Amino acid sequence: MQAIIAIDVGTTGTKAALIDRGGRILASGYAGYDTRTADGSVMEQDPRDWWAATCAALAQMWSAAPPAEPAAVALSGQMQDLILLDEQEALGPAILYADSRATAEAAQLVDLFGYAKLTRITGNEQGPSSVLAKWLWLRHHDSTRLDQARALLLGAHDYVEWRLCGSRAADFTTASTTGLLDLRANRWAESLIEELGLDAGKLPPLLPAGAPLGTVTPAAAQATGIPAGTPVHKGCGDLGATTVGAGAGLPGRAYGYLGTSGWIAASLDQATPKPAQGVFTLRHPDPARYIQVAPMLTAGGNLDWLRGALADSDPLAYDELNRLAGQAPPGSRGLIYLPYLAGERSPFSDPNARAAFIGVSGQTTRAEMARAVLEGVAMGYRALGDGLGLVAGGPLLLTGGGGKSAVWAQILADVLDRPVQVLVDPGNAPARGAALIAGQALGWYKGYLPAGDFFPVAATYRPEPDHRAVYDELYALFASLYPRLKDAFSGLADVAANTQR
Repeated sequence: MQAIIAIDVGTTGTKAALIDRGGRILASGYAGYDTRTADGSVMEQDPRDWWAATCAALAQMWSAAPPAEPAAVALSGQMQDLILLDEQEALGPAILYADSRATAEAAQLVDLFGYAKLTRITGNEQGPSSVLAKWLWLRHHDSTRLDQARALLLGAHDYVEWRLCGSRAADFTTASTTGLLDLRANRWAESLIEELGLDAGKLPPLLPAGAPLGTVTPAAAQATGIPAGTPVHKGCGDLGATTVGAGAGLPGRAYGYLGTSGWIAASLDQATPKPAQGVFTLRHPDPARYIQVAPMLTAGGNLDWLRGALADSDPLAYDELNRLAGQAPPGSRGLIYLPYLAGERSPFSDPNARAAFIGVSGQTTRAEMARAVLEGVAMGYRALGDGLGLVAGGPLLLTGGGGKSAVWAQILADVLDRPVQVLVDPGNAPARGAALIAGQALGWYKGYLPAGDFFPVAATYRPEPDHRAVYDELYALFASLYPRLKDAFSGLADVAANTQR
């Protein structure tokens, strides 16, 4: 039996999975790693930890794997990182996508090129998370390390691919998150890069997802257990792999991810960038297409916060929160929750926005609070869908751990007024997507929707007609609250900053 080894190098750890032609996961393994943070803006990881976690996850996978012949290796992973390489290894830590130290450099980019030109070329706003801004920060603050670097990589999966086969490349999905890609021309935006005095020659070649990249070297085979000579196919950033692995790789099929953070995304043949609406426009794993995504900074993280806030000691179990939420009626008896624990990215961008309960009374119980949090996140997803311009009524495929809650999935269906289809094993969508991309290159599949039960649905939740009026009224109120509270959030941020001095 042939199978594909899929490796997803995520934000907190690496997952390895052995996946057969039908999309079934035969065995898997996982290993985590640490993130270094400092000053509220620095977020770094050691690329060598990614490699160590990959080896450990593969060892777990092999220990549980049935007899199978690896046909290929395919990867996905966190995007928008900045990794410096010399001939042998990474030069120091990788600067992660969520690192925001390049605030001054991001402002400098706007001053130099203008907002309109930057967004026209790259398709997206270029804030501190932009690799273009981070690269400029390195030139200003760590020029010695930058000068020593022979090459740059832009995603965690790119680094692991390099360790596996010795070749380096960037996929179009990851590249389109960086501020370094001319989105329409599908090539590096060399004019922007060179005008800043940066060396575009250090960037990796651009390859479409699925392209042959090399074969597993003898040294990598010894470390990973993957047979030497196994083909390595170019992977793609986790958003692209998740899109494909969720069954939304073709236009007309939207999906949502409901984890600690969240998003709604859809594949498109043509796309008009909409940065003002908080919509990000990326290249699809098929570089002739696009993915548009509206991200929510904190989605399931609101539930994690509530678990601790309502508990006397240990956090409440998820089942207990779902039980409480099920006791309250739709609308939570007039209680609204704004899910902005750490600011928001879409449909507005405001790092000062914060969570809030609106409508607390002396009769409010834990049941109303639990349901209001689930409803508030669902209202946020409705705003994301409005920003994307999703066609009304079509089903939303749901991935991520939040889909395990039947109460939450039903609330999403009611608030969005569309069926919600929760996929089986939703946490493995990135690995399944990477395997599907490599499988196309091997000739196993003719497209992004293979025949058979490649994307099995665990449960379908349909909107309850009796709840529509309640949620339409609640959503109108929800959407009106942030504009009214924006100045208050800014003032509260000033108060918090002053009290921390």
